[in-house]
Amino acid sequence: MSSSNLIRWSGLAGLAGGILVAVFDVAEFVVIGGRPESAAAGTSAVIIVRVAFLVPIVLTMLALVGLYARQAEQAGTLGLVAFLVAFIGTAMVFGLQWSAAFIGPWLAEAAPGLVDAEPSGLLTAAFLLSFLLFALGWLLFGLASLQARVLPRGAAVPLIAGAVLFFVFLLLEVPGSGAVFGAALAWMGYAVWTRGGQPALAPTAAK
Repeated sequence: MSSSNLIRWSGLAGLAGGILVAVFDVAEFVVIGGRPESAAAGTSAVIIVRVAFLVPIVLTMLALVGLYARQAEQAGTLGLVAFLVAFIGTAMVFGLQWSAAFIGPWLAEAAPGLVDAEPSGLLTAAFLLSFLLFALGWLLFGLASLQARVLPRGAAVPLIAGAVLFFVFLLLEVPGSGAVFGAALAWMGYAVWTRGGQPALAPTAAK
């Protein structure tokens, strides 16, 4: 398979991954239903949603590689830094989701008080760092996409907004942080899928 086709398929991965991130983010909120983590983590519905949530995160990582390759030359140093930070941040979020899906149910049964306790110290720092790198990386990636002018501004601007709202919603403990980002990623992926993976247009030619 040619590199142009791989890039184009990465756009489809972004489209599918973004949609699924939004769907599973809402689904997780619905199945938890305001219950404490100790009561919800071990239920079949929550386990299924959290395990399934791993799929769109993997798709997001695959999409990121193609999205970067599509505009690597035009995005320059900022694009490279953004790609690295976004990839590391997304990988760290995958680790958090994996822990919630597979370790969470066991902890909820073995130590429910621990599961419901507010994290502190190093654990709090690890959570914040993971989400901060994710949001910062995708924010920078959106900015690099604007600078590269290979993909439409209509795809890059929502990605920036989605990255910012992802972190803000998490800090405020407002549901829907993943849904906003997922919708933005789906838009970016759709732009790559429909435009194809041919060599990038000159910066002045992109709209």
